[in-house]
Amino acid sequence: MKKIKLLGFLLLTVMSLLFIQCTSDNMVAVGPAGADGADGVDGVDGVDGSAASCISCHSETHTAPINAAYLSAKHATGGSWVRGTIASCAKCHNNEGFIDFISGNYVDDEGRRSVNPAGYSVSNPLTCTGCHDTHRSFDFENDGNDFAVRTLDEVPLYFLEGSGFDYTIDYGNASNTCANCHQPRRGAPQPNLNGKFLQTSTHWGPHHGPQTALLEGIQGAYSTFTTLVEAIPPAKEAAHRTGSSCIECHMGATTDGSFGHSWVPAKNNCATCHPGTVPTEVAGLGADMTTLAALLEDVVGQAIAKDANGDWQPVFEADGVTPVPVVGIVHDDHPVVGLYNLKDAEAAWNYLFVLEDKSEGLHNPDYAKAIIKNSIAAMQ
Repeated sequence: MKKIKLLGFLLLTVMSLLFIQCTSDNMVAVGPAGADGADGVDGVDGVDGSAASCISCHSETHTAPINAAYLSAKHATGGSWVRGTIASCAKCHNNEGFIDFISGNYVDDEGRRSVNPAGYSVSNPLTCTGCHDTHRSFDFENDGNDFAVRTLDEVPLYFLEGSGFDYTIDYGNASNTCANCHQPRRGAPQPNLNGKFLQTSTHWGPHHGPQTALLEGIQGAYSTFTTLVEAIPPAKEAAHRTGSSCIECHMGATTDGSFGHSWVPAKNNCATCHPGTVPTEVAGLGADMTTLAALLEDVVGQAIAKDANGDWQPVFEADGVTPVPVVGIVHDDHPVVGLYNLKDAEAAWNYLFVLEDKSEGLHNPDYAKAIIKNSIAAMQ
């Protein structure tokens, strides 16, 4: 019992000492305040902060003229975007389809990038999100500014994929984004019925975007032209191909703050290579196109019609021997269905190729003039 009382006394003594210590700390006198530290250097709002490089491009002041220019461009306007609900057109005629294609969100049966095979319920014009996604690097000082372009990868001519004659385009910059759509949708005509060309569509030809092919100096048709009156220039040697690109010509040297988002080349940009003069490289091409158009309207082919199975067949007179004629392989810039000599079909292809390029030959003047002049000579 004495031991228990002794332990209790000791425990009470220790607790008392602890209480005294805690309360005595609160009674210690506070010393004088220390001297203030040196103030930091004031930053400049929105200029030298960590977000400065972001603000310089993503501010309203910077984006307003870009958006205004974009809204005036065919990338934002026109009727071609209504076609983008169809899977076969969505890659280039629908903002969502283009994103799906570039991002690899869908693949076809052969493992190639594709779009939603079911098509799209709505088709929207190409917008900022179509061409731009996220930056690959924010170290612009060392890596450069990639402007968050959705793809910089080299681009194949898609209609050639799997043909054994694959061709890849690489401009080494954001122009590769453009090349995904601005390329032919089909190739030059080939004999497909008794050595002739069976033309079954009023929309036949390279389609509306063969710019990269003309710039490269490829895809002209002249296999049946026995004599070339003008030599065909080598591929990839045009001045606009070796010394420039889509971005540099169509989006460079602007002075209106739009950074080329109308995609109409600025005249002062042309002056970089053509100072004080009007380029004359395409002189005579317009007249030759008019001549070739007239020749194509006089071409005589054979009418065709679908048989009971839905297949196109040549049409004959009642004697079963005399072909029913169709006049003009191209009328008013549109192909005419029929069965034609391959030579006439190749001349028609060259005409549509240069016509649909829309640059009036400027992308590759020597190549454009050569294939048109040779087409005229072959038909005459």
